[in-house]
Amino acid sequence: MSETVKILAMHPGMQGLFPNKPGRWEFIERDDEAEIVISASIESLDKQALDRFHNLRMIASISAGFSNVDLDECKSRGIAVTNAPGLNSGDVADLAVTMMTSLLLRFPASQQYILSDQWTAKAGPIRHSIRGMTVGIVGMGSIGQEAAARLAPFGIEVKWWGPRAKPEIAYPYVASLQELAAQSCGLIVCCRPDTSTHKMIDASVLDALGADGVLVNVSRGSVVDEEALIAALKEERLAGAGLDVFDPEPTNSARWGDVPNVILTPHQGGSTYETLFKQAQLAQENIENFVDGKALLTSVY
Repeated sequence: MSETVKILAMHPGMQGLFPNKPGRWEFIERDDEAEIVISASIESLDKQALDRFHNLRMIASISAGFSNVDLDECKSRGIAVTNAPGLNSGDVADLAVTMMTSLLLRFPASQQYILSDQWTAKAGPIRHSIRGMTVGIVGMGSIGQEAAARLAPFGIEVKWWGPRAKPEIAYPYVASLQELAAQSCGLIVCCRPDTSTHKMIDASVLDALGADGVLVNVSRGSVVDEEALIAALKEERLAGAGLDVFDPEPTNSARWGDVPNVILTPHQGGSTYETLFKQAQLAQENIENFVDGKALLTSVY
């Protein structure tokens, strides 16, 4: 690698996350010149995309996720890959639980009741108390555990499902996703996105959740069958949904214009100023270690 390190930041404004970048860093805009790419886990870095980078030696993600990266292809090309795990779990959990409690309290329906001038004609909708409700968490990793801790003060019972039980987790483990949905008033999806979880939340899971149930997804859009979700909401087979992630992204506003009882945010669950700068600092340390031939702090393989 040259004395000056050529680095491509893949999103506008990302360079501003590195106010104390080393003097040997040179931010560039040409793919074919980049030796290091700083990613945010949204853009695809598959084989076709990697072919654009003739000098690439490292991908440093400022996100915990790396499902956008073809790891096998990177290994075969000798490209190092790092991420920033665990730093945004609390922020994502804040968003997930806020969406979940808002949906269980029927905020979208109450707002529509006012905006459609129904208040002048009939009494408002009555809701159930959320105390004593059960919320299921799909994937009890760091985000799932943070979400569970935030749900408990509401008097909500937490259960969970994942590919394997974890004896160290105190919350009840349910044997199947279908069974968890049937036992829950709401599901928070925060599992790892991969081939095994592709469209895992399908029509059968939504039907098990039922007409009074709500869904929140802060994993990746690919985990939920969006067509089945939209159909369930329009047909009132599901009471509401909160989505921070979509398939594909960015999603088209027209897709959601006539879908009732949704809360939508643009994949920013973990994007707080505080967390982004922490993630960028970890990426910077990984890059400096890589350039200096030292061990990477958070290599993904």
